[in-house]
Amino acid sequence: MQAKPYDLQALLYEIKRASSLGMTDAQDLARITGVVLDHLGCATADEAWDRLYTDWKDLPRGTVMSGLRAGQILSVLPMLRFHQPVNDQQKLDELLHEANAHGPGGEHRRALVQVLGSTAGLQRLEDPADMEAELARLDQARSALPLGSPERDGLEANHAGLRAHLAQIGGGEDDFDSAVEDLARLRDSPVFDQGTRLAFDAQLAVFRAHQAVRREDEGALARHVRELETVVAQLSPDHMDRVGIESNLDVARGNLEILRARREGRLDRDPSAMGSDVADIHEVRRQIALLPREGQADQLGEAGVSRAARAMLAGDARGVVESMELVQDALDLLEPDDERWIRNAYKLGVSHCALAGMAGVPRVDRPGHLDQGISWLRHTARLAGGPDHPMWNALGMALASAHRHRGDNQLPGSRAKPLNHAESRRVGLDAVRAAAWSVLLQSGTAHAAEMGRRAGEQALDVARWCLADGAHDDAVRALDAGRGLVLHAATVAASVPDMLGALGQNGLADEWRRAAGASAAPDPDAVRGMEAAQGMEAALAAEPVASGPSSRLRRRVLQALAASPYRQKLLGVPTTAEIGQALRTMGRTALVYLVPGGDGVPGTALIVSADGTAKALRLPRLTLTAEPLAQYRSVGALGRTAGGPPAATAPRPPEPQRPSASASRAALERLCDWAGTAVMEPLLKELPRGLGRAPSVVLVPMAELGVVPWHAARLSGRRGARRYACQEAEVSYLPSARLLCEVATRPSTGVPPKALVVGNPTRDLYHAGEEAGAVFRTFYPDGELLGPGTATPAAVTDRLERREAGLLHLACHGVVEQGRRHSTYLLLSGGQLAAEELTEGTARYRHLELVVLAACSTSVSGHGYDEAYSLSTAFLVAGARSVLGSLWTVPDEATSVLMYMTHHYMRREGHPPGQALRNAQLWMLDDRRRPPAGMPADLVARVPLIDAADPVGWAGFTHLGW
Repeated sequence: MQAKPYDLQALLYEIKRASSLGMTDAQDLARITGVVLDHLGCATADEAWDRLYTDWKDLPRGTVMSGLRAGQILSVLPMLRFHQPVNDQQKLDELLHEANAHGPGGEHRRALVQVLGSTAGLQRLEDPADMEAELARLDQARSALPLGSPERDGLEANHAGLRAHLAQIGGGEDDFDSAVEDLARLRDSPVFDQGTRLAFDAQLAVFRAHQAVRREDEGALARHVRELETVVAQLSPDHMDRVGIESNLDVARGNLEILRARREGRLDRDPSAMGSDVADIHEVRRQIALLPREGQADQLGEAGVSRAARAMLAGDARGVVESMELVQDALDLLEPDDERWIRNAYKLGVSHCALAGMAGVPRVDRPGHLDQGISWLRHTARLAGGPDHPMWNALGMALASAHRHRGDNQLPGSRAKPLNHAESRRVGLDAVRAAAWSVLLQSGTAHAAEMGRRAGEQALDVARWCLADGAHDDAVRALDAGRGLVLHAATVAASVPDMLGALGQNGLADEWRRAAGASAAPDPDAVRGMEAAQGMEAALAAEPVASGPSSRLRRRVLQALAASPYRQKLLGVPTTAEIGQALRTMGRTALVYLVPGGDGVPGTALIVSADGTAKALRLPRLTLTAEPLAQYRSVGALGRTAGGPPAATAPRPPEPQRPSASASRAALERLCDWAGTAVMEPLLKELPRGLGRAPSVVLVPMAELGVVPWHAARLSGRRGARRYACQEAEVSYLPSARLLCEVATRPSTGVPPKALVVGNPTRDLYHAGEEAGAVFRTFYPDGELLGPGTATPAAVTDRLERREAGLLHLACHGVVEQGRRHSTYLLLSGGQLAAEELTEGTARYRHLELVVLAACSTSVSGHGYDEAYSLSTAFLVAGARSVLGSLWTVPDEATSVLMYMTHHYMRREGHPPGQALRNAQLWMLDDRRRPPAGMPADLVARVPLIDAADPVGWAGFTHLGW
């Protein structure tokens, strides 16, 4: 039968005329796709594509006609893709090349061809490499289209949409955020009509809701839910985006209820918070059936996912089954190599697992649902491939939990029980380790911390499974896999050029160095001003979303390194044998993870000894809900404000006290009592003691246990005498065994370090300036002292970069601003030295023997407890061998004496930093303390005023590293 003749120019005219009638309702898409298929005499998009390409191939190459026809085909292709996927990048590249090289018109027309090609690519490209190539083509076309023109706005919208899609399938949140901001700026472009702008607003609200969930910003998420509700109210019943927008609205409502439940400390969630009743499934199917095939696949999946979330929240087994029917219908329209197939199959597996635990499902049917869920999740994991897939972590945790559930429900003595539990541990460990990939992918500390936030919680879950099974080595690996991932990413980033160079990837290494060197920090004052004027969300959005190499570059680098022997450095965690070796190198007795109880597993001290063995010590009172810990956290910051200089002409003003100062001290003392009886007393009994030497333990406190000064835990003594843990053992802290093993490789220079001492750079810490001067004159007269006007951030970093200081003492203000771009920083003369500036670049200060942070809260994390990201840990990552930092707002007068004595024990008695700090704290605890010879008179006068019973003055300082 002879093929129907067609005229592409006439077809483009028909498409334009059909589009002018509106493209908002589902029937509009079907009508336009029908116009194309009818004109070409084809039944499917594949058939139409094959005919168009074959006919074009019959034309002579290199002619105006061939170039014209190629451009026309590219213009028709988006309409075909509404019907079904049309993916053949080689053929598309041929058409684009011919249209650009030989089509009529100049550079402007060729740019428009690129826009048309990207429109097609935006709909169905799933491979990151193909998307990168498409973005590169759009970048080339930009210059040919004038700024502000509808054509340029269309190109920019396609570029931003493609970047957002790439970020969603590849996991780069910095690129996602920048793409969202670009789309927001284009919202009022004349290229969009009112109907399109309404859908545009909905998409922006969906993207913003995703950002709010990632940041755990309940207020912003509630605002975006209202925006979506406003859009839905304006949509016609058959609007082509209605089902998808309603589905995303349901997901946003569910996430909002989860955030509220967490804030209120509720374990249950309120299904009524999801909003109005769910739409009738038959009406949903009717609306979706009006769409072309591709639209049906998308919206069936979205509707199924949102209905499943709502039903699970409500414990509605029937609703879960209905949602699974929609998801299954979506799968029937997709090929297994389609990225959407993975997302839908994952949800189908999770839904089956959910049914296995629902009261509304007959007990006899539950094992079958669990088996089906596990099968679906296993198959989906095979398709996802590995940790570079953004769903790998969620897939793994879902599968691990399912195996755990199946093992728990086996009969005692059943062989299936230990087998399923072993599989849950194996898969769970893989899933938690995969969190490192998503963190490594992010550009900037804030994005990395957002990605790593859940890793600590997951690590606790998996570790508790391991502890319940007696698999102590696995528990160590699980805990460390979810700890300090931002710090791990910063450590890896500094060595990327060397690793790439060793692999012969010199071009990629140079690209990394250029990107790392080009990163710039925002002006904190400008950001703060914007916060005041526009609110926190606007300020966060305005801050640079990328710092250093972008996620797109990071993805290429990670793929190169992951396929090399460096994979273990990226994703691996140290074994207990490697931890033991690091402990022996550093002269430590043990590394101890403090694991709070939960999920039926009691609190535990997981001890890795210097011989590389691991054992667990049950601590039933070690919980995050322990009353002394909860009360301490609720009281607020400890300590006092800075003291001023003595005045001869007027009495010294009284030191201002916070209203809760006495309550803070009382809460701290109760916390120290609990820490002693609940943890440190039984732990110290378990640690081996060397002849004539106290045990030396490195603590890794999990979750909120990181706020506790464990070295100040009160122990019961003879005849009621009060003793502290630091009097029985040398206690240090580190974020993870990863960092322990890395720091253990840093040898001492063996040469007394030249010191850089900074004192009172902001002129409002009199005793800090006095302390710095005394430390400098007494112990480091050959070093350098910087103060007001000279202790600028640039001066400090310049001396570090020129290796002019091996010991850095900073007596100044320390500030923590949770979750901010600069989350924790030192206030110096005329500016700030932020932790992020130390970790985000490639500069490392391997000559630094010791950093003494005589400032407030320098060991407090600005990005969550399990990230342990603080000024102290930032200096460790930046190269310091040892760091002394603080857990709270330290009192100026007592701190100056403690810091002087720490340097005394280092310089006069030759003790390493950890022992020196401990000895200084023991000196502070001694009521018969005497000032050493050479102590300046101002400090001597303060010695008898020290209250040994007040832990605020001495217990806030901690040691990290050697």
